[in-house]
Amino acid sequence: MRLEYSDVELFYQLWFPLLDFVNRKYHVCSKTEIIDLEDGVDPCDAKAAADYLWSHTAVLEEYLAAAELPEEYAQIVAGWKRCKPGRYILERHLKKGSVFISAEDGAVYVVKGLCSTWEEMLGEAPVLLDAVLIPFRDSIISDGLVVPYQIYFGKGARADFKDAYMNAKRNQAIRFTI
Repeated sequence: MRLEYSDVELFYQLWFPLLDFVNRKYHVCSKTEIIDLEDGVDPCDAKAAADYLWSHTAVLEEYLAAAELPEEYAQIVAGWKRCKPGRYILERHLKKGSVFISAEDGAVYVVKGLCSTWEEMLGEAPVLLDAVLIPFRDSIISDGLVVPYQIYFGKGARADFKDAYMNAKRNQAIRFTI
């Protein structure tokens, strides 16, 4: 599952000005003057600005104080303080999204894709990846700057991942929001 097109547009409408703010204020990408979707964005620059943001989430408050966002949009961006950066196992694909299991604490999340489903982007599960999960309205998405690893998992590991998912399902511990 992925976000509706209008929500994808809104995400990018909120995301790129935030990255631009981070870059301009903290000079993360010294050779890049502006991060703007219409002018094209170097993925390396976007990743560098995002990495700075997620390791300094207080920047979100600075941005919200400076930006003149409608209340609904400001609440969406403020929610990104609850970000979950980390390493995840993408365990399976469901109709409601794809199952991400945190390698750090074993928490299980259902994450929607942005423009494409996770299955369209990464293929068959399981996949090990670095990602930042963020809330978006009543869903969990990533910031779109995911780093997958080309690792093959054996039967034992795949069985462990399945058990983690099934235990979370049985205990009603699957997270659809953060």
